Amino acid sequence: MWAVVPSKQFGAAKKRLAALLSEAERVALAEVMLRDVLAALQTSSVVEGIVVVSKEPAAQRLASEYAAHYLQETESDLSLAVAQGGAFATEQGAVTMLMVPGDVPLLCASEIQVLVAQHRPGRTLTLVSDREGTGTNGLVISPIDMIKFSYGVNSFNLHREAGNAANAQVVSVALEGLSLDIDTPEDVRALMAYDRASATFDYLDEINVVSRLPHRHNARYPVFS
Repeated sequence: MWAVVPSKQFGAAKKRLAALLSEAERVALAEVMLRDVLAALQTSSVVEGIVVVSKEPAAQRLASEYAAHYLQETESDLSLAVAQGGAFATEQGAVTMLMVPGDVPLLCASEIQVLVAQHRPGRTLTLVSDREGTGTNGLVISPIDMIKFSYGVNSFNLHREAGNAANAQVVSVALEGLSLDIDTPEDVRALMAYDRASATFDYLDEINVVSRLPHRHNARYPVFS
């Protein structure tokens, strides 16, 4: 099984964190998260090859560091990037593809093992949602070109419907680490409270990001003076 990892250009990534991190810090965050993802994939015994699809020069450097292939993304579109990576994996002889994004720093080899173990023989689509249950944070597919990918708004349901339309077995797997992609301050808060080592945690701890997080207010119990 081959893994496909699409990655945005780091300078364009994580704009919803602009109130929390400077542009340079967001670039550094994007790089360290991709490092965590590639490290997890490299240590997984079920992943035979990795391909990073991106226009980011630093992603090419990281791909080389983790013995992954690098494809220059032909268009700035996540769904097309995944399809491009899938086509490359097919050319290498793969019949099954794992897709994970480059911003799930809690991904680990044990979760990859669980995900692949749930993937059934034959025409199968196995999905992992984000924490909201709407996005697709993990996908295993056999055969690789069975559906058209539909990343974006409500992608989890769109992929599930596409799998059903393709007469595939559609399996949903809940994985706590893989479900956490880092897009918002609340995602950062969740990561910093999670008991799992990652380079991303170390970086955010180093810049003391917790001190910048907005305070939570309990609207049900107002305080009157």
